[in-house]
Amino acid sequence: MGIYRVKNKEWKSYSLLISPTVIFVIFLQFYPLAYSFYISFQEWALTSSQLPQGFNYLKNYNDILNDSVFHRAVKNSLIITITSVFFQIVLGVILAYLTIGSTWTIRCIRTILILPMVIAPIAAGTLWRMLFNSRSGLINNLLIKVGIVGPEWLSDQTWSVISVIILDIWQATPFVLLVVVAGISSIPKDFQESASIDGASSFQIFLRIDLPILTPLLLIVFLFRFMDSLLNMDSVYSLTFGGPGYGTYTLTFYIYTLGLRNFNFGDASAASWIFMFFSIIFISFIFYLQKKYEN
Repeated sequence: MGIYRVKNKEWKSYSLLISPTVIFVIFLQFYPLAYSFYISFQEWALTSSQLPQGFNYLKNYNDILNDSVFHRAVKNSLIITITSVFFQIVLGVILAYLTIGSTWTIRCIRTILILPMVIAPIAAGTLWRMLFNSRSGLINNLLIKVGIVGPEWLSDQTWSVISVIILDIWQATPFVLLVVVAGISSIPKDFQESASIDGASSFQIFLRIDLPILTPLLLIVFLFRFMDSLLNMDSVYSLTFGGPGYGTYTLTFYIYTLGLRNFNFGDASAASWIFMFFSIIFISFIFYLQKKYEN
Protein backbone atom coordinates (compact mmCIF):
# COMPACT_ATOMS: atom_id res chain seq x y z
CA MET A 1 0.00 0.00 0.00
CA GLY A 2 2.87 2.34 0.88
CA ILE A 3 4.64 1.55 -2.40
CA TYR A 4 1.42 2.29 -4.30
CA ARG A 5 1.12 5.69 -2.57
CA VAL A 6 4.74 6.57 -3.41
CA LYS A 7 4.28 5.57 -7.07
CA ASN A 8 0.99 7.46 -7.26
CA LYS A 9 2.66 10.53 -5.79
CA GLU A 10 5.53 10.25 -8.26
CA TRP A 11 3.08 9.89 -11.15
CA LYS A 12 1.24 13.05 -10.09
CA SER A 13 4.56 14.92 -9.95
CA TYR A 14 5.53 13.70 -13.42
CA SER A 15 2.09 14.57 -14.77
CA LEU A 16 2.38 18.07 -13.37
CA LEU A 17 5.76 18.53 -15.05
CA ILE A 18 4.72 17.33 -18.51
CA SER A 19 1.20 18.80 -18.52
CA PRO A 20 2.24 22.20 -20.02
CA THR A 21 3.93 20.44 -22.95
CA VAL A 22 0.97 18.09 -23.48
CA ILE A 23 -1.50 20.99 -23.40
CA PHE A 24 0.63 22.97 -25.85
CA VAL A 25 0.89 20.02 -28.29
CA ILE A 26 -2.88 19.38 -28.11
CA PHE A 27 -3.55 23.08 -28.71
CA LEU A 28 -1.09 23.12 -31.62
CA GLN A 29 -2.78 20.10 -33.21
CA PHE A 30 -6.46 20.79 -32.68
CA TYR A 31 -6.82 24.58 -32.71
CA PRO A 32 -6.02 24.94 -36.45
CA LEU A 33 -8.48 22.12 -37.23
CA ALA A 34 -11.23 23.67 -35.13
CA TYR A 35 -10.58 27.14 -36.56
CA SER A 36 -10.60 25.90 -40.18
CA PHE A 37 -13.90 24.10 -39.47
CA TYR A 38 -15.29 27.38 -38.11
CA ILE A 39 -14.08 29.31 -41.17
CA SER A 40 -15.62 26.76 -43.55
CA PHE A 41 -19.09 28.02 -42.54
CA GLN A 42 -18.23 31.67 -43.12
CA GLU A 43 -17.89 34.05 -46.03
CA TRP A 44 -14.20 34.59 -45.39
CA ALA A 45 -12.17 36.23 -48.15
CA LEU A 46 -9.15 38.49 -47.70
CA THR A 47 -10.30 40.54 -50.68
CA SER A 48 -13.10 41.90 -48.49
CA SER A 49 -12.56 44.87 -46.17
CA GLN A 50 -14.55 43.18 -43.38
CA LEU A 51 -13.46 39.93 -41.71
CA PRO A 52 -15.27 37.77 -40.88
CA GLN A 53 -18.24 38.51 -43.14
CA GLY A 54 -20.66 36.31 -41.20
CA PHE A 55 -21.95 32.76 -41.34
CA ASN A 56 -23.27 31.45 -44.63
CA TYR A 57 -24.02 27.99 -43.20
CA LEU A 58 -23.53 25.34 -45.95
CA LYS A 59 -23.07 27.73 -48.88
CA ASN A 60 -19.31 27.11 -49.11
CA TYR A 61 -19.81 23.34 -49.15
CA ASN A 62 -22.59 23.66 -51.73
CA ASP A 63 -20.42 25.87 -53.95
CA ILE A 64 -17.50 23.43 -53.78
CA LEU A 65 -19.58 20.33 -54.49
CA ASN A 66 -21.20 22.02 -57.51
CA ASP A 67 -17.95 23.46 -58.88
CA SER A 68 -16.90 21.83 -62.17
CA VAL A 69 -13.24 22.60 -61.39
CA PHE A 70 -13.57 20.64 -58.13
CA HIS A 71 -15.01 17.69 -60.06
CA ARG A 72 -12.08 17.87 -62.49
CA ALA A 73 -9.62 18.05 -59.58
CA VAL A 74 -11.18 14.95 -57.96
CA LYS A 75 -11.02 13.06 -61.26
CA ASN A 76 -7.38 14.04 -61.88
CA SER A 77 -6.37 13.18 -58.32
CA LEU A 78 -7.92 9.72 -58.49
CA ILE A 79 -6.43 8.95 -61.93
CA ILE A 80 -2.94 10.09 -60.92
CA THR A 81 -3.03 8.49 -57.48
CA ILE A 82 -4.51 5.09 -58.38
CA THR A 83 -2.31 4.66 -61.47
CA SER A 84 0.92 5.78 -59.83
CA VAL A 85 0.40 3.81 -56.60
CA PHE A 86 -0.44 0.64 -58.56
CA PHE A 87 2.81 0.85 -60.54
CA GLN A 88 4.79 1.86 -57.44
CA ILE A 89 3.72 -1.31 -55.62
CA VAL A 90 4.25 -3.58 -58.65
CA LEU A 91 7.68 -2.13 -59.46
CA GLY A 92 8.62 -1.95 -55.77
CA VAL A 93 7.89 -5.66 -55.28
CA ILE A 94 9.76 -6.64 -58.47
CA LEU A 95 12.81 -4.53 -57.58
CA ALA A 96 12.76 -5.83 -54.00
CA TYR A 97 13.02 -9.43 -55.21
CA LEU A 98 15.73 -8.49 -57.72
CA THR A 99 17.81 -6.77 -55.04
CA ILE A 100 17.44 -9.30 -52.21
CA GLY A 101 20.84 -10.19 -50.81
CA SER A 102 23.70 -8.73 -48.82
CA THR A 103 26.52 -8.70 -51.37
CA TRP A 104 28.39 -5.46 -52.01
CA THR A 105 27.00 -5.19 -55.55
CA ILE A 106 23.40 -5.66 -54.41
CA ARG A 107 23.80 -3.07 -51.66
CA CYS A 108 25.22 -0.55 -54.16
CA ILE A 109 22.36 -1.14 -56.61
CA ARG A 110 19.81 -0.76 -53.82
CA THR A 111 21.44 2.49 -52.69
CA ILE A 112 21.28 3.89 -56.23
CA LEU A 113 17.62 2.86 -56.56
CA ILE A 114 16.57 4.72 -53.39
CA LEU A 115 18.25 8.01 -54.36
CA PRO A 116 15.08 9.52 -55.96
CA MET A 117 13.32 9.23 -52.61
CA VAL A 118 15.72 11.66 -50.91
CA ILE A 119 15.25 14.42 -53.51
CA ALA A 120 12.86 17.20 -52.49
CA PRO A 121 9.61 17.03 -54.52
CA ILE A 122 9.97 20.63 -55.72
CA ALA A 123 13.50 19.88 -56.98
CA ALA A 124 12.35 16.61 -58.59
CA GLY A 125 9.54 18.45 -60.38
CA THR A 126 11.95 21.08 -61.70
CA LEU A 127 14.36 18.37 -62.89
CA TRP A 128 11.65 16.45 -64.74
CA ARG A 129 10.27 19.68 -66.20
CA MET A 130 13.59 20.09 -68.00
CA LEU A 131 13.60 16.42 -69.05
CA PHE A 132 10.04 16.67 -70.40
CA ASN A 133 10.71 19.84 -72.39
CA SER A 134 9.36 19.07 -75.87
CA ARG A 135 12.17 20.95 -77.68
CA SER A 136 15.31 20.70 -75.60
CA GLY A 137 14.42 17.92 -73.15
CA LEU A 138 16.56 14.80 -72.91
CA ILE A 139 13.61 12.40 -73.30
CA ASN A 140 12.37 13.76 -76.64
CA ASN A 141 15.93 14.07 -77.96
CA LEU A 142 16.54 10.39 -77.21
CA LEU A 143 13.24 9.45 -78.87
CA ILE A 144 14.19 11.42 -82.01
CA LYS A 145 17.47 9.47 -82.25
CA VAL A 146 15.51 6.21 -82.52
CA GLY A 147 13.08 7.67 -85.05
CA ILE A 148 10.19 8.53 -82.72
CA VAL A 149 8.65 11.98 -82.50
CA GLY A 150 8.21 12.74 -78.81
CA PRO A 151 4.87 13.99 -77.46
CA GLU A 152 4.12 17.41 -76.00
CA TRP A 153 4.62 16.23 -72.43
CA LEU A 154 3.65 19.43 -70.64
CA SER A 155 1.36 21.22 -73.12
CA ASP A 156 -1.03 18.35 -73.87
CA GLN A 157 -3.61 17.55 -71.18
CA THR A 158 -3.33 13.76 -71.52
CA TRP A 159 0.46 13.68 -71.63
CA SER A 160 0.76 16.17 -68.77
CA VAL A 161 -1.17 13.74 -66.54
CA ILE A 162 1.14 10.93 -67.68
CA SER A 163 4.19 13.07 -66.89
CA VAL A 164 2.93 13.67 -63.32
CA ILE A 165 2.32 9.92 -62.92
CA ILE A 166 5.84 9.11 -64.17
CA LEU A 167 7.37 11.58 -61.73
CA ASP A 168 5.37 10.17 -58.81
CA ILE A 169 6.35 6.59 -59.71
CA TRP A 170 10.03 7.53 -60.06
CA GLN A 171 10.16 9.27 -56.69
CA ALA A 172 7.99 6.97 -54.54
CA THR A 173 8.87 3.46 -55.77
CA PRO A 174 12.06 3.40 -53.61
CA PHE A 175 9.89 3.68 -50.47
CA VAL A 176 7.92 0.59 -51.51
CA LEU A 177 11.19 -1.16 -52.35
CA LEU A 178 12.64 -0.60 -48.87
CA VAL A 179 9.48 -1.69 -47.06
CA VAL A 180 9.05 -4.83 -49.17
CA VAL A 181 12.74 -5.78 -48.73
CA ALA A 182 12.23 -5.55 -44.96
CA GLY A 183 9.04 -7.63 -45.26
CA ILE A 184 10.74 -10.33 -47.34
CA SER A 185 13.59 -10.53 -44.84
CA SER A 186 11.09 -11.29 -42.07
CA ILE A 187 9.51 -14.27 -43.88
CA PRO A 188 10.65 -17.57 -42.27
CA LYS A 189 13.00 -19.40 -44.64
CA ASP A 190 11.57 -22.77 -43.55
CA PHE A 191 8.36 -22.15 -45.51
CA GLN A 192 10.22 -21.39 -48.72
CA GLU A 193 12.66 -24.28 -48.32
CA SER A 194 9.85 -26.78 -47.67
CA ALA A 195 7.96 -25.59 -50.74
CA SER A 196 11.13 -25.76 -52.84
CA ILE A 197 11.78 -29.35 -51.73
CA ASP A 198 8.18 -30.22 -52.71
CA GLY A 199 8.94 -28.99 -56.23
CA ALA A 200 7.36 -25.53 -56.16
CA SER A 201 8.79 -22.98 -58.59
CA SER A 202 9.99 -19.53 -57.51
CA PHE A 203 6.79 -17.97 -58.85
CA GLN A 204 4.62 -20.49 -56.98
CA ILE A 205 6.54 -19.81 -53.76
CA PHE A 206 5.93 -16.08 -54.24
CA LEU A 207 2.25 -16.58 -55.05
CA ARG A 208 1.42 -19.14 -52.34
CA ILE A 209 3.77 -18.20 -49.49
CA ASP A 210 5.36 -14.76 -49.82
CA LEU A 211 2.39 -12.79 -51.16
CA PRO A 212 -0.13 -13.90 -48.48
CA ILE A 213 2.41 -13.01 -45.76
CA LEU A 214 3.23 -9.66 -47.38
CA THR A 215 -0.40 -8.67 -48.10
CA PRO A 216 -1.09 -6.90 -44.74
CA LEU A 217 2.18 -4.99 -45.18
CA LEU A 218 1.29 -4.08 -48.78
CA LEU A 219 -2.10 -2.78 -47.63
CA ILE A 220 -0.36 -0.42 -45.21
CA VAL A 221 2.08 0.62 -47.95
CA PHE A 222 -0.90 1.23 -50.25
CA LEU A 223 -2.56 3.39 -47.59
CA PHE A 224 0.57 5.48 -46.97
CA ARG A 225 1.32 5.92 -50.65
CA PHE A 226 -2.31 6.63 -51.60
CA MET A 227 -2.66 9.40 -49.02
CA ASP A 228 0.81 10.81 -49.73
CA SER A 229 0.10 10.89 -53.46
CA LEU A 230 -3.26 12.60 -52.89
CA LEU A 231 -1.58 15.24 -50.71
CA ASN A 232 1.31 15.80 -53.11
CA MET A 233 1.24 19.32 -54.52
CA ASP A 234 4.95 20.21 -54.74
CA SER A 235 5.59 18.03 -57.79
CA VAL A 236 2.49 19.26 -59.63
CA TYR A 237 3.33 22.87 -58.78
CA SER A 238 6.90 22.66 -60.08
CA LEU A 239 6.20 20.36 -63.05
CA THR A 240 2.94 21.60 -64.62
CA PHE A 241 1.49 24.24 -62.25
CA GLY A 242 -1.84 22.47 -62.64
CA GLY A 243 -1.90 22.96 -66.41
CA PRO A 244 -2.37 22.99 -69.23
CA GLY A 245 -5.75 24.49 -68.38
CA TYR A 246 -7.09 22.29 -65.60
CA GLY A 247 -5.31 19.23 -67.03
CA THR A 248 -3.35 18.37 -63.87
CA TYR A 249 -5.42 20.22 -61.29
CA THR A 250 -5.42 18.01 -58.21
CA LEU A 251 -7.37 18.40 -54.97
CA THR A 252 -4.43 19.88 -53.09
CA PHE A 253 -3.67 22.27 -55.95
CA TYR A 254 -7.34 23.25 -56.05
CA ILE A 255 -7.34 24.01 -52.30
CA TYR A 256 -4.05 25.91 -52.66
CA THR A 257 -5.53 28.00 -55.48
CA LEU A 258 -8.66 28.84 -53.48
CA GLY A 259 -6.78 29.80 -50.34
CA LEU A 260 -3.42 31.23 -51.36
CA ARG A 261 -4.14 32.60 -54.84
CA ASN A 262 -7.80 33.64 -54.63
CA PHE A 263 -7.59 34.36 -50.85
CA ASN A 264 -10.97 32.69 -50.32
CA PHE A 265 -10.30 30.87 -47.06
CA GLY A 266 -13.95 29.97 -46.50
CA ASP A 267 -14.16 27.89 -49.67
CA ALA A 268 -10.63 26.53 -49.17
CA SER A 269 -11.50 25.33 -45.66
CA ALA A 270 -14.74 23.74 -46.89
CA ALA A 271 -12.84 21.91 -49.66
CA SER A 272 -10.26 20.74 -47.11
CA TRP A 273 -12.93 19.30 -44.83
CA ILE A 274 -14.65 17.52 -47.73
CA PHE A 275 -11.26 16.05 -48.63
CA MET A 276 -10.66 15.05 -45.01
CA PHE A 277 -14.11 13.42 -44.69
CA PHE A 278 -13.56 11.11 -47.66
CA SER A 279 -9.97 10.42 -46.55
CA ILE A 280 -11.22 9.20 -43.16
CA ILE A 281 -13.71 6.88 -44.88
CA PHE A 282 -10.98 5.50 -47.14
CA ILE A 283 -8.49 4.99 -44.28
CA SER A 284 -11.16 3.21 -42.20
CA PHE A 285 -11.92 0.91 -45.15
CA ILE A 286 -8.23 -0.01 -45.59
CA PHE A 287 -7.86 -0.79 -41.87
CA TYR A 288 -11.04 -2.89 -42.07
CA LEU A 289 -9.60 -4.86 -44.99
CA GLN A 290 -6.31 -5.39 -43.16
CA LYS A 291 -8.02 -6.58 -39.98
CA LYS A 292 -10.35 -8.85 -41.95
CA TYR A 293 -7.40 -10.35 -43.83
CA GLU A 294 -5.37 -10.93 -40.65
CA ASN A 295 -8.34 -12.61 -38.94
